[in-house]
Amino acid sequence: MLSKTIALMLVLFMLFPTAALADPPELPPQPKIMGIKQGQTAPYAGVLLNSIAAAKIFAEGNFSQTECDLRVKYEVEKEAARLNVLLETTRISMEAMDKRSSSLIEIKDKEIERLSEISSNTNDWSPLWYAGGVLTGIGLTIAIVYAVEAGK
Repeated sequence: MLSKTIALMLVLFMLFPTAALADPPELPPQPKIMGIKQGQTAPYAGVLLNSIAAAKIFAEGNFSQTECDLRVKYEVEKEAARLNVLLETTRISMEAMDKRSSSLIEIKDKEIERLSEISSNTNDWSPLWYAGGVLTGIGLTIAIVYAVEAGK
């Protein structure tokens, strides 16, 4: 029974939405401008405004320059902030590259120093290795000659 009641209420709400039955919203009073000519009850030729229209015109006139100045100031500050961020990012990137290149130069200098120490080492055994190789070759040659003559 409860589900039938809920279904009936939903159908009624769909058929007669409350927004369609509501009164239209009240609009705020609109500014009115009336033209008058010289010789009518007004002592001058011009436009007759009600208080709302006059207040709107005066308010817009007084604040238009201030609004323009504020917009210009906002845009200038926004662009300056963007350029400062770009400049700071570039500066930090340059500092990182300087540190990286300094580290690489330091590593290369240490490697050059290490290799220079190795090449200038006074414990050079090259002549002794050469002499040992020559003596070993002479000794093997004599041993082969005796072995060949003994085998005849």
